This record gives sequence, structure tokens and C-alpha cells, in this order.
Amino acid sequence: MNETPLIQAHRAQKAKLVDFAGWLMPIHYTGVLDEYHAVRQAVGLFDVSHMGRFHVSGSQAEDFLQWISTNDVSQLEIGQAQYSMVCREDGGILDDIFVYKTGATQFLVCANASNREKILQWFRDHQSHAFPKAIIRDDSSRLAQIAIQGPASPALMRKVVGPDVERLKPRRVYEVNENGWTGFLSRTGYTGEIGYEWYLPAGEAQRAWETLLERGADDGVKPVGLGARDLLRLDVGYLLYGNDMDEEVSPLETNAQWIVAWGKGEFQGKTALLKQQENGLTRQLVGFELMERGIPRHGMAIVVDGQSVGVVTSGNFSPVLQQGIGMGYVPPAFSQEGTRFHIDIRGKLVDAQVVTLPFYKRKKSK
Repeated sequence: MNETPLIQAHRAQKAKLVDFAGWLMPIHYTGVLDEYHAVRQAVGLFDVSHMGRFHVSGSQAEDFLQWISTNDVSQLEIGQAQYSMVCREDGGILDDIFVYKTGATQFLVCANASNREKILQWFRDHQSHAFPKAIIRDDSSRLAQIAIQGPASPALMRKVVGPDVERLKPRRVYEVNENGWTGFLSRTGYTGEIGYEWYLPAGEAQRAWETLLERGADDGVKPVGLGARDLLRLDVGYLLYGNDMDEEVSPLETNAQWIVAWGKGEFQGKTALLKQQENGLTRQLVGFELMERGIPRHGMAIVVDGQSVGVVTSGNFSPVLQQGIGMGYVPPAFSQEGTRFHIDIRGKLVDAQVVTLPFYKRKKSK
């Protein structure tokens, strides 16, 4: 099983370790709810070094990324980040990614851990075929990745990295070269709270992790595992690959039309997506909340008039909302806000209602 550069830190902190996409990862340290509230109220640290990190450079780097992903990479300025998707020719989602423009002809692409090898091979196959002047380098082992999330994260990062974090706006990235630290720092995340993703040399990860915990003690910092991470992302309606999307689902069905740049020219999957848009969707991802007590789970049926019309892709009980929430695919006729249906929870039909995502919005700091 694969291990991240922080595995010894997880063991020292007595984390419960589990197999996640072939990686030995912490599911929790002090408990899922404890870690969840730390992120919502203070600051949490996540080891996300299992993610894929690819450096794309060269005179055809932008052209390659324009063709291989759905969003418009040409709109990125140096220091900007962009959410996007990589599709098959038939429009199915191979992965959802972040693209960071780190130089005039240099990009950092972050892919999901479960798709790391698949996307790397996909990139290399298509680069060698049509974009020979694009250079793809797998930096997944060379770089570690730590997410720092929560309302106290800016204060913590000022202490550790320095005052330059003040100028970092959402969906931006800059090169770290302060206080003896290196790497890239971005304002992205998966929790709905203000936060950062720190891409740094693998050899510096242990020192950085320990420093963040030490310097953040007064801010209430805690290490956070995959259990709380899943709860946090569901609160804000962020999708999980393998649950809410896969190769059989298109960006249009996931309501990700906003990252499909129709006007940028040809890209992988465009023809199929245009056809799907013209013909109309047969299913749509929706968010729903339970109108009574219950916990929806992945795989449970969505029921209308006694008939299954869809399936829950993600579901849980939100600690901050004190309510069962979830997402799932239904026919478009049942996708409008306020539509009522039932979730079959172990044979009991529990009333639910379609709501607009996100379920939870953080309070803006003054």
C-alpha cells in the first residue's frame, strides 16, 4: 500500500489508518465530529499528498490543457487557479482537476488520488499524439500537499509562511520563498471554509506539519482525517469522484456547465456534450434535505409514488445543520427546488426535498 511523506506523523498522532484508493490514509485522529468542528470553528490540517500532481510546461502546454480539459485555460493569468474536468470522447468524466498557472508556459495540475495513474497516462497518450512540445512531468512523489482549512487558517499561515499570505485571494497561487519554506501556496480547498493548499517538497512535509501544529496550538489547530473531510465537503455540495461522478456521467449531468467553455474551440468530449445539451438530459444531480430524522447513504433509492427514480450518491447527517442531507441523480422532472420525494432508508420511506446547493455557507469575516 502507498504511503505519503507524512505517514510517520499520522502514526505518532495515533490516527486510525485505512486503505483509500490504494493509500494508507488517516480516517480520523481524535474523532470525526471533533475534527469536523475544529475546521468549522478554528483550523484543521489535512494530508492530501495522495493526490496526483503533474507539471505541464513547454510552448504547447496551454494548447494541450485547452484541448484535454473542459474549462478555458487561456483565461488564466500567472498565479490563477481553475477548476475543470477531463472527459472522454463520449463526454464521460475521467476526473475533476485543478489547473494552476505558475508561469508563462508552466502549469500545475492536481488530480484525484483514485485517478492519479489513469490521468497521467491519459495526459501522456494525448500529448505524444498531438502536442509534442508540451512536457508532462509527474511531480506526485516529489511534492507533498497539505491543506490548511478553517477561519483561523489565515492567522496560522501568517505565523508560519509570512505576511505574503495576506495578498493571496481565492483561486490564486503564489510561489513560497519565506521563512525557510518553499513550494506553492493556493487559496483553494474542499471544506467551504477559508483555507489554503500548500504544495511543498516531500522532504519538507514532516517539518511543515509539525510546525503548523506547534504554531497553531493557540488557534485550536487539529489534524483532520478523511471522515471529517467527507462531511465537510458534503455540507457545501462538493462532488466526490467515484460517488457523485464517474466515467458514465457528464459535466452537464453534474450541473457543472459553468466549467464547460463552449466558445474556446475544440476540446475532448465537446461534440458529445453539445449533442447531449441539444437532446436534453435524462438525469440531473440534485441536492436534497430530509424533512424528518434520518441519515441518507450512498446507494439508497430515491422514490416517487412507490417507484425508484434515482439513487443517492452522497449522504450523511450534517453536524452544523443538524439535518440529513445528500445528493443524487433524478430525472429532470424531479430536479426543481422544492420538489418532494422519498429516500428509502432501510425500508422506511423518509420525506425529502430538493434544495439549492450549497447546504451550508460560511459566515463572511468582517
